[in-house]
Amino acid sequence: MDRDRFVRFAVVIATFVLIPVLLEMLAWYIEGEEYDVARAVTVVSVVTGMALIALVAGRLRGRLPTMLVTAMTVMAAGGIVLGFAAGFGPVLWNGHMPGELLGLSMTGIAAFTLLTGTYLLVLFRRGLYVPHLEATAGPSPTTTKRKVIGESEILIRTQPEISAALEKALASCVSLIDQDDLHFVAFFGPGGCAFYSDVLDDGDLQHFFHETSAEERRLSYLKLGRQLEWIGQRLDTHLKLLESGTVIRTVLDVERGALFHYWVDHGRYVVGVTLDQRKVGEADDKMAKLVDMIRGHFTLPPINQRRRPEPGGNVRALRKDQAWPESGS
Repeated sequence: MDRDRFVRFAVVIATFVLIPVLLEMLAWYIEGEEYDVARAVTVVSVVTGMALIALVAGRLRGRLPTMLVTAMTVMAAGGIVLGFAAGFGPVLWNGHMPGELLGLSMTGIAAFTLLTGTYLLVLFRRGLYVPHLEATAGPSPTTTKRKVIGESEILIRTQPEISAALEKALASCVSLIDQDDLHFVAFFGPGGCAFYSDVLDDGDLQHFFHETSAEERRLSYLKLGRQLEWIGQRLDTHLKLLESGTVIRTVLDVERGALFHYWVDHGRYVVGVTLDQRKVGEADDKMAKLVDMIRGHFTLPPINQRRRPEPGGNVRALRKDQAWPESGS
């Protein structure tokens, strides 16, 4: 659920439950009939609380799993205190806890723990980090234009204002995208996705789309890019134990193309997609070249340059002293 759906849920609760109760109380007041005020107040309080919880949950959805775990921990601590008081109170300070209070308290704690655990298990199947990523994602690019290069009509979407370095990075992306291999590229900065460009609307690629549209694919690629970045950051934390560097390249080969995640710099990364399984290698090479070009626009040295393997040889990195034409451009 997104925030709007949580808000609608709160409105539904207030409309279909709270308003009839209030109208009934008003009718009782006008006609002078007997009415259980205490029960009415209880119902109104419970319904109002449910509506407020739904509303607050929508506002804090990104932090909701963490908040629930914290609340579960606090409730468990409260259960320990209640259990200790019930078990050792008569011995330590000649006091005792009413059985009804203890039973209701423990039932409430158990019910809350059960519901919270069930909710977290459902989120675990989806990925506990997904709601946080969706809630904290920056605005998507909205400024749209199209450019025709050769036989490819390229869609370009950017944030309303981007820097000169990002303009150069965008030009580098557009220069490498085509309908043959690299079909989608998005650049992410500290504020979220700065721009993306693709040829997904090209007529020659429509046989790759069956149940989803090009626009749905774009949104999915942006979400997957954020998820891969989050996972990569967690992997970096564990890989520090091996005294290794940053994960700079992740390839998801899905047998119907591939999705690439390339690290550019701290807080910056590039996501690329090819829809053609036969072109995964070519698209991967283009992504490596593109990242080094983009790093050059930010006056950073290359990290991905490679050359084609010679017959009988292996892929070798370029020499460190070899000039890089894009450096500092």
